[in-house]
Amino acid sequence: MIESFNITSDSNQIAVYAGMVTSSFALAEFSSSVIWGRISDKIGRKPVLLGGLAGTAISMLVFGFAKSLPVVLIGRALGGLLNGNIAVLQTTVAELVKVKEHQPRAYSIMPFVWCLGSILGPALGGALAQPVQNYPSLFDRGSLFDTYPFLLPNLVCVCILGCGVIVGTLFLQETHTQHKHRRDLGLEFGHWLLGMITQLLGVATSTSMGDSRNPDELEKLLPPDEQDSHPLSESSPTHPSTSDVIAARSGPVGAHKAFTRPVIMNIVAYGVIA
Repeated sequence: MIESFNITSDSNQIAVYAGMVTSSFALAEFSSSVIWGRISDKIGRKPVLLGGLAGTAISMLVFGFAKSLPVVLIGRALGGLLNGNIAVLQTTVAELVKVKEHQPRAYSIMPFVWCLGSILGPALGGALAQPVQNYPSLFDRGSLFDTYPFLLPNLVCVCILGCGVIVGTLFLQETHTQHKHRRDLGLEFGHWLLGMITQLLGVATSTSMGDSRNPDELEKLLPPDEQDSHPLSESSPTHPSTSDVIAARSGPVGAHKAFTRPVIMNIVAYGVIA
């Protein structure tokens, strides 16, 4: 792509420009990750994660329509600025999986998916780039993909990101303790959609086809006058758990408390690996 801009004929300079494109994303993501973490504490994890996907889609469109190196740098930097939510994703996983014994398995999924995308992404991009030259029988000269030869792989990625936004809107639950109990219209519509699908498929579930338990099991064990005298247990879905109450009462943690010695060692280790 850098070579197609005809900036220079020196292969060494082309490698430098390609490194600049890669570094612009990493630098922008580094600059915005803490900010996105603070925003997720104020508005919730789900809006930030969905906004990150939408921001990545916008940056890919800018990248696909780029015809010069400055536009490419802007597109990659925009992707880093709008998608610096890796920490938010890790926090969401930690809030979803509260059993410590299950957290290592949950955390292992993220690097697996990341590595899988790192393998399939470049292969897909290389296969779909410059489609007029690689697939002349499918793409005509003078078409949109001839003018913008690197647009097609970015459009495919935008479609994948759009599917991710739809799935996240319909089925991703908010995990922040101060925002998880608010009404989520997207999640409600997702549950309704699942109920409709299960009904159409004829799957007998308690949510879509009614409760199949014995009618005797549905009878209340306590008389009506004694039900109100018994408080809800802590495990009741309408009763907030102790951890939620404690988290809701506690304020945001300052930077001097967040950057403990283990955290600093992890940051240094990741920096050395990078």
